[in-house]
Amino acid sequence: MKKLAIFCASVLLLCSGCASKPITQEPEETAAPTETELPENASYDPDSNTVYIFPTTETPEETVIPDSLEIDAGATSLDVLQYEVFADRAVITDFTGTDTEIVVTSHIGSYPVTEIGHYAFEAAWDVTSITLPDSVTTISEQAFADCESLTSVNIPEEVTFIGRGAFSNCISLTELTIPASVTDTQEEMLTGCAVQDLYILNPQLDYHSWGLEDAETKCTIHALPGSKILAWAEENGFPTEEIS
Repeated sequence: MKKLAIFCASVLLLCSGCASKPITQEPEETAAPTETELPENASYDPDSNTVYIFPTTETPEETVIPDSLEIDAGATSLDVLQYEVFADRAVITDFTGTDTEIVVTSHIGSYPVTEIGHYAFEAAWDVTSITLPDSVTTISEQAFADCESLTSVNIPEEVTFIGRGAFSNCISLTELTIPASVTDTQEEMLTGCAVQDLYILNPQLDYHSWGLEDAETKCTIHALPGSKILAWAEENGFPTEEIS
């Protein structure tokens, strides 16, 4: 019995020693990515089994010197409208004058003016009206932001894109028409605006956080029957009117 007791004690001692040791597992090996799985700006180091991502930068578009500075008769002078000209178009980039009524030219020399650039008329407080040419297809981010005296601006029927905050804080702008050509808009387009009558002519244009929901007074949405914007307006308690 004494020998059996010693043997059992030895077994217990061995087992308790085993229980105190952590059990480790070898990490699973990860298969090396193939070339088709890696983005263009990445490389794989097989020694460290690491994928390195490198920052990418787009090559800036080169500007060109226009063949002439001829503009539309009656258009606002290029002395107060700054611009950039590229291979196939011109962009209005800034307004530096004191004019209150702006008429943007449709071309600079042989280059069509297709874009109102980022912040181009931002904080042009005294401007009351802006007339854009049919050549414009893009109204960029905050292009007319903080134009506090602006009461009249047209969006040409060739415009397809209106950027973030384009008309934000236009506190004197009470009516605006977004033509059927516009298919893409960004958030805060009308944040802080005084728009009371908003005409949306593209029945497929979705509401995209334009800022109307934050207005003290809900504007009237005018749109074609069956328009997505009408459905949104009705769901959110905005007055609506079907147009033909």
